[in-house]
Amino acid sequence: MKKKLKHLLEKVNVLEIIGDSLKWIEGISMNSKTVKKNMIFVANKGKRIDGHQFIMEAIQKGATAIICEKKPFLLHKSVTYILVPNSTDSLGVISSNFYDHPTKKIKLVGITGTNGKTSVATILHHLFYKMGEKSILISTMGIKILLEEFYTIYPHTTPNIIEINKYLNLSIQKKCKYAFMEVSSHGIHQKRISGLLFTGGVFTNITHDHLDYHKSFENYLSTKRDFFEKFLHKNSFALINSDDKNSHKIIRNVLSKTYFYGVKKKADYNIEILEKNIHGNNLMINGQTFFTRLIGEFNVYNLLASYATAMLLGKKEHEILKIIKTIQPIKGRFEQFVSHSERRIIVDYAHNPDGLKNVLNTIKKMKKQYEKLICVIGCGGNRDRKKRSLMGKRVYETCDISIFTSDNPREEDPNQILKDMKKFRSYLKKSAIITVINRKKAIQTAIQISKKKDIILIAGKGHENYQEIKGKRYPFDDMQIVKTLLK
Repeated sequence: MKKKLKHLLEKVNVLEIIGDSLKWIEGISMNSKTVKKNMIFVANKGKRIDGHQFIMEAIQKGATAIICEKKPFLLHKSVTYILVPNSTDSLGVISSNFYDHPTKKIKLVGITGTNGKTSVATILHHLFYKMGEKSILISTMGIKILLEEFYTIYPHTTPNIIEINKYLNLSIQKKCKYAFMEVSSHGIHQKRISGLLFTGGVFTNITHDHLDYHKSFENYLSTKRDFFEKFLHKNSFALINSDDKNSHKIIRNVLSKTYFYGVKKKADYNIEILEKNIHGNNLMINGQTFFTRLIGEFNVYNLLASYATAMLLGKKEHEILKIIKTIQPIKGRFEQFVSHSERRIIVDYAHNPDGLKNVLNTIKKMKKQYEKLICVIGCGGNRDRKKRSLMGKRVYETCDISIFTSDNPREEDPNQILKDMKKFRSYLKKSAIITVINRKKAIQTAIQISKKKDIILIAGKGHENYQEIKGKRYPFDDMQIVKTLLK
């Protein structure tokens, strides 16, 4: 694919162009290491790194056009320099222009919230596939067009805007009509969704998370609100969880048509929980009952959000309900394995206080009195430190046995992370916390001390198949480790 530079600059706020604007461009990059011949390099001012420092390297690698906010000291005759007020804003428009404006040709739905984003996006992708509709999924678990999975360069919940447009364009070539995408607060704040046109947006909930980045809950809430206020137009829809106590703050200045879904409050879309157990939920929507293997109240919300979104996209209720009851549990989200010795292992992605609370409460309500609950838990390094003690206390006070271990320590010392997790006071007098830094040994310890019918929750990493330590990723899959150890 190649485009004339002049066409790529349409609707870009350009201050000055130095050089030829009629040259052919064959790609876009914001990372000098991935630049190839005849590419545009966008010098983006990041939080830690300023892309302007890498303009020379990008030119040496073959960049023939540079988007920048300040004029470089040394100008190359063969290179075109485009000065703009904001490189990040320009990147969104340029990416959309290069990939033929894919969001004008596909119905894009963004799902945002602290918890439930992956589940709702994944359920929707599977639901529409089963209804015979072609769609693309962009989520924490990767990018999937129909049933084909794609590797992304940047492992974020919301990929960078170049990759989003690239894969949306590819999905359109494969005749996709719908796109379901997780929209993280980082992605919103860092303008990784700049230039995209959304058909709809879904708000699942908001609780304590990412405060290391946003600095306060109010800032975090404001960023989520930005998605609905700035990226949804009057012809799009906003679907809001009415049971979340902050839902009214999210829709304060929304231009789009707003709809609500909920379990407790009366809403446009309601669901009734008839019965719930360790095998699933018996539910009722509009007088129609069905059973789902998705476990826990939090999954009822995810299922309802998916049902309501499908309805808003014009699908028929009977068709949705026929397929939605067949949805299987999502990898790493309350994923269960029962061993021959009748130990029940649950692997879940819960990595913030509210997600952990939901999972633990679900298990606590369903387990029998004689069954012990053992939890293996860690907290990620270089992330919100305030939530560590909250999570540690939650596990200690809810579980019969608590095993604190390493998660993804990243650049931090895992010993310090474990100390942070233990910085809480509790009125309960319980057995001491078991500390095993090595995650595999921690899982092994949980299995060894468990007995028949006991429940072991392994929380924090869910679907992840790696452990990140000192900048490197080592193969590590919680569920695979469990199955190997139980052989």
